[in-house]
Amino acid sequence: MKLKVPVFFVLLFCVTVSAQLIPGPVNGFRLGESVLIYGDPSGKFTSASHVLLTHARRDLTWAAAASIRNGAAPIYPERERELFENPAAFWSRFTAARFHDYAQTGTKVPSEPIGKGRAVKGGDAFTLDALRIEVLDTPGYTPGAVSYLFEQGGRRFAATGDLIYGDGQLYDLYSLQDAVPEAKARGYHGYAARAAGLIASLRLIAARRPDVLIPARGPLITNPQQAIGKLIHRLQTVLRSHFSTDALRWYWGDDNLRIRAGKMLDNQMPDWMPMAEQSKLPEWVVPISNSRLILSRDGPAFLVDAGYRQIVPKLESLRSEGRFSKLEGLWITHYHDDHTDHAAEVARSFSAPVHFTARMREILEHPAAFRMPCLSTNPIRNQSPEPDGRSQRWHEFELTFFDFPGQTLYHGGLRVRKDSGETLFFAGDSFTPSGMDDYSLQNRNFLREGAGYLYCLNVLEREARAAWLINQHVEPMFRYTPDQYKRMREEIARRAEALGDLFPWPDLNFGIDESWARIYPYGTEAKPGEPVHLEVRIFNHSPNRETYEAAWNLPPGWKLLRSGKSVVLAPRTEGKVTADLQPAGAGLYIVTADVAFRNRRLKEWTEAMIEVR
Repeated sequence: MKLKVPVFFVLLFCVTVSAQLIPGPVNGFRLGESVLIYGDPSGKFTSASHVLLTHARRDLTWAAAASIRNGAAPIYPERERELFENPAAFWSRFTAARFHDYAQTGTKVPSEPIGKGRAVKGGDAFTLDALRIEVLDTPGYTPGAVSYLFEQGGRRFAATGDLIYGDGQLYDLYSLQDAVPEAKARGYHGYAARAAGLIASLRLIAARRPDVLIPARGPLITNPQQAIGKLIHRLQTVLRSHFSTDALRWYWGDDNLRIRAGKMLDNQMPDWMPMAEQSKLPEWVVPISNSRLILSRDGPAFLVDAGYRQIVPKLESLRSEGRFSKLEGLWITHYHDDHTDHAAEVARSFSAPVHFTARMREILEHPAAFRMPCLSTNPIRNQSPEPDGRSQRWHEFELTFFDFPGQTLYHGGLRVRKDSGETLFFAGDSFTPSGMDDYSLQNRNFLREGAGYLYCLNVLEREARAAWLINQHVEPMFRYTPDQYKRMREEIARRAEALGDLFPWPDLNFGIDESWARIYPYGTEAKPGEPVHLEVRIFNHSPNRETYEAAWNLPPGWKLLRSGKSVVLAPRTEGKVTADLQPAGAGLYIVTADVAFRNRRLKEWTEAMIEVR
């Protein structure tokens, strides 16, 4: 990435502290004779004594690795010490934690130790090469990040890591996903929750009145107050729009929403959308935890979702009571564990076929191959997906299956129309009476016309405008007015405009879709010496045709047997770059891949976990 550095700044800085900007995918910055900020992306500066690191992201820390191997002492935040010194502990825990994952811990952490050094925290100060450096706690982009503040030649400088990019931008939003303990909300439900900390950190930096910000990526920022003000405004615009149609308001109430949104929005609450009209379920729909059983007048039944651990005994009890004679099918609304954990068991116990959309097939059959929230450990296999829009007659009902990428990309909808005219639409977890369930950024909610919630709203308005909507976590049925549909569209448009300004990408979806570049399978097992086949799968969110390159970073002792180099993708399509690797001895290994397109080189951007045994 070519950095635009003001000439006056380079001249002044070179005279005062003999500084040198080292352009690259990460900004390297040399202070004095031997101090580096972030590292040396060129790999040419071999005599550093110290490297200052702001946070433990491997797509940043790789730039410091060569200098540290050559003897430079790393300085890094105390709160992220383990990730620098012993990342194997993180990966060992994550082997199991990645299933049923409601914490949404970021995984762009080092795969190998950076090395032991000096751990610092806010309030610390130290002197290197006669330069006094102050440490500020600036959590946000990562939970334990710090910034470094120093003065020279009458000017004040702040190395801020990924806290800000350019003129009021942020590299992505999904890295801010986190828990909100005060609201008893886990990370899965904490939409960009660390935005509160990031905003507070930006204001802390602004209060120190720096003249120049040195970010980890992108151009140097010579208008800090203006850039920080723009970033806070854009971020709060996105958040205000999100919370105005927040589905969690239905579950947890207004006071909880005030807690979740308050710190982010300076306690200025958004104008919430009114609750949708609600009604009791008809007698022919039986709620069973977050499953719904549809009863036909002839006796057979049809089940929607099977994540409840007592679902099989409950169905057997209902059948023995005469509520239904046999189970003739099971519809899966989406892949999340609380909707799928017992689907295979239900299918076996009642000899019932499982129905789902084509987009869900791979994640249902091979959940371990994905890095997504709420993965089940119980695959659903040997079933055939339903084409989008296909209808079938079932007793006195017409069942129509829809692709419905709402709460998650891997999601479907089911319209049930009775001969009497009653119509229900099983919307999974995509909507509640208060709005849209888009609170987990890792769920891959694409934000553009023809995708994500805009696609779902089109389906509902075209195919189910008069239908009652059913979310299996919501006891009453509900339906929206035309004004509420309009309101949700307006909020999506407002959000998209602000996100377009917020991100330095060719399309805003790069900043909200962490899985646009991913290794498949994410988790796999192998034997020593047995080849492992991996793919870097890339979704081109760009409106233009793009060429993507991929390169592999292998653990010590591994061999690259065969690898593709690049893939050319049309707009809004997915492709892959494949490789065959030969592993070393037994153990848990993290393989990472670099991704590049246009003028972007994203080092160690995505990873896979391979257990060799």
